[in-house]
Amino acid sequence: MFDNHQRIRNTTTVLIIFLFVLTLLFTAGCSDVGHKPLTFKMWLLKIDADGNEQWTTTIDGDPNGRGEGMIQTRDGGYAIAGTGTGPIPRIVTLDADGEAISDMTIGSPPDYGNSLVEAPGGGYAITRRSAGLTRVNESGTVLWSTPLGEESDPLLWEVDKGWRVVRAPDGGYAVAGNNRSVRLDEDGAIVWETTFAPDQSASTIIAVPTGGFVTGGTCDAGVWVTQLNAEGDSVWNRTFSTESPARLYIVRLSPDGTYDLIYETTRQTKRNEPAGKRVTEITEVSLSADGELIGERPVQVTQSIIATDDGGYVYASTSHIVRLDNEGTTMWDASLDIGDDIKVGPIIQTADGGFAISGELLDF
Repeated sequence: MFDNHQRIRNTTTVLIIFLFVLTLLFTAGCSDVGHKPLTFKMWLLKIDADGNEQWTTTIDGDPNGRGEGMIQTRDGGYAIAGTGTGPIPRIVTLDADGEAISDMTIGSPPDYGNSLVEAPGGGYAITRRSAGLTRVNESGTVLWSTPLGEESDPLLWEVDKGWRVVRAPDGGYAVAGNNRSVRLDEDGAIVWETTFAPDQSASTIIAVPTGGFVTGGTCDAGVWVTQLNAEGDSVWNRTFSTESPARLYIVRLSPDGTYDLIYETTRQTKRNEPAGKRVTEITEVSLSADGELIGERPVQVTQSIIATDDGGYVYASTSHIVRLDNEGTTMWDASLDIGDDIKVGPIIQTADGGFAISGELLDF
């Protein structure tokens, strides 16, 4: 009897162990197949001036490729600043038809690429989250790298996109990020640095014909924008107070010499509105050349927006791309099937009058 009971217990133990191992193998198999780690690929769409798709391309080669800034190069191609696995700053270049030419990683991890401009003589200057501007040649070799101070706050990096760079009208570069703007010469030496209020986070910068710059972003009160002269001194400064958190989308110089900025506020619903909802309101503000308020109106756009050379805008979502004229009237609405698995990013107007839209393809 004892031996029979012992054999039964041994057999039961073996079965339990077998079933446990089988369960582990099955779970591991399901985990590998059904729960693939989320990865990203850079994605680019080209449309003509009427919103018709010309081509689209996906950039492979890195399982975590993300693009944050894009430009059209002098030869008609494209360059995208972003981040690769590491994380590490990355520049990807493409020809005019969207074919990848080069893929360069810069510096060492952990760091992120954000914004870039084409440099004289070839190559690029790229901003990094670690608060630096780095100049590389066409092969990706670092020619110089200039620290700009403290690195961007990780939270602000997600919201306000960190440091931005533009070419200065008289040569060199100007960058804006955190609560300051910095002017550098062609060799990366700092010419001047302007510090804003501690609560002001700069997220955009544009060059103006006078040799100065206009920059702006968010602050504790809402959104702000300021014009700096060629020496970095403030010419005028405006703050637009909001009762709820705000985000600055864009600042642009209009063809008539005025300035427009578009910003978003997000608030909880009021008593007479559906409960538990968050309401996003988007506003366009127009300023005179002296920074005086001359107009304000609600607009329906997205954060993926670019000012067009005729005074209008083009903006994109995952379902369509819309062009507005200078009165805010829809010129065309291209219902392109971009797809919910693509996060739409920066837009640029191209030399042929069309537009290029970049983004991230989620690879499930």
